[in-house]
Amino acid sequence: MLLIVLVIGATGLLTVKALGLRSVTVEAEPIEQPAVGFDYSWWNAGLGRWVHPGGVDYDAVRAEEGNLRRFIATLAEIGPRATPDRFTTEPERLAYYINAYNALVLFAVVDNWPIDTVHDVRGWLDPRAGFGFFYGLRLPLDGDSVNLYDLENEVIRGFVDARIHAAINCASKSCPALMPYAFEPARLDDQLDAVTRAFCSNPPHVRVDDEAKEIQLSAIFEWYQTDFEEHARRLGRTATIVDFILAFAAPDVAAAVERARGEGFEVVFQPYDWALNSL
Repeated sequence: MLLIVLVIGATGLLTVKALGLRSVTVEAEPIEQPAVGFDYSWWNAGLGRWVHPGGVDYDAVRAEEGNLRRFIATLAEIGPRATPDRFTTEPERLAYYINAYNALVLFAVVDNWPIDTVHDVRGWLDPRAGFGFFYGLRLPLDGDSVNLYDLENEVIRGFVDARIHAAINCASKSCPALMPYAFEPARLDDQLDAVTRAFCSNPPHVRVDDEAKEIQLSAIFEWYQTDFEEHARRLGRTATIVDFILAFAAPDVAAAVERARGEGFEVVFQPYDWALNSL
């Protein structure tokens, strides 16, 4: 019996190592918070220093890694589940989780530095591309720990708002751009509209190719098709990805997409570029 237990234990340990499963610790003191709500001022200022039109300055992020760890330690202790009295409205909860996702992604990148893509974070076995980064890392959050896949799909998507896909960033070239500011509860709706308009108005996320007779879209629209369709339906439009885009795209882009659809152009989802979104 002892031998069986040892074999099972050893097999489990090898499986954990092989898949790159690990719990990440921050070993830092939380940033002091006010008695109510959540103060994103440090995070907002940090994003303003690190994020540029061409991508993220990871050297600058790494130079402030100690304070980033303190911010992650703060998120680990405070959140809608751990301290619900601080997050009494839906915008407060959603803003928290969007900021947390983006912060944890940045932290996971610098904690595994140097990498050229998030796919470099992996164990000996790789069940699917990105498994080690999005599934394998358990990160501290909201009184517990979570992997990035579950944070996105079980928590953030639970708010049933497709605009979140333009707000969270996975540290890759094909992601919607990381914003140089924090998402704030008081202006969250306007911020989500703004990032979604940008996402739906710019290549490579949305592009009409007249020569190929294609409406070329980010793979994100394919991966989360049901979210975009449902959001379009709730806006009173036909439940299609294209109708979601038309609701948010800049007028010239919307006109081009509408014309292309009318002319029978094929909707084509583009390959995703997982290269790190560094400068």
